[in-house]
Amino acid sequence: MASERNGDEDRERLSWREIDRRRDGSRHVRPEPKPSGRRQQEQEKVRREALKQAEALFAGKQQRPIYKKALAALEEQRATPEFQDAAQKFLAEFDLPEDWRGLMLFLDYADPAVVTSALARLQKLAPTASMVELQGLKGKLRTLSLTSRSREIKAQASALLQSL
Repeated sequence: MASERNGDEDRERLSWREIDRRRDGSRHVRPEPKPSGRRQQEQEKVRREALKQAEALFAGKQQRPIYKKALAALEEQRATPEFQDAAQKFLAEFDLPEDWRGLMLFLDYADPAVVTSALARLQKLAPTASMVELQGLKGKLRTLSLTSRSREIKAQASALLQSL
């Protein structure tokens, strides 16, 4: 046995790094094929498109490009004779907006029920609004409280103005 041990001692011992290299270099394992650059780009494009469609599906009407275009068109018609008709069509298609900019547009609408709904939503959004948005709202509320034909709108505008 002693002679066998002498033979083991004469043999060069491998470092752990070399042992790992020999394991990784096994000829019995097939390397995984790497996807080609073009195929990988196509797969990424399909994945992004699917994500975009899923987000649009769950986002609702007010996050779609059609909504944004309609809101921009309505904003262009503000203070024109066509505004009332355009606003009516917008409401029929999209309902009252949820965002600050859209709600501010509907404070000029003729239907008192729509204006009071817009005022109620603006009141809920007011704590998170910027100072510039609040200043614009205060100016609009002053105008409504002085010039509106509806007593309900006057009262609601005055109350909201005092609470801000």
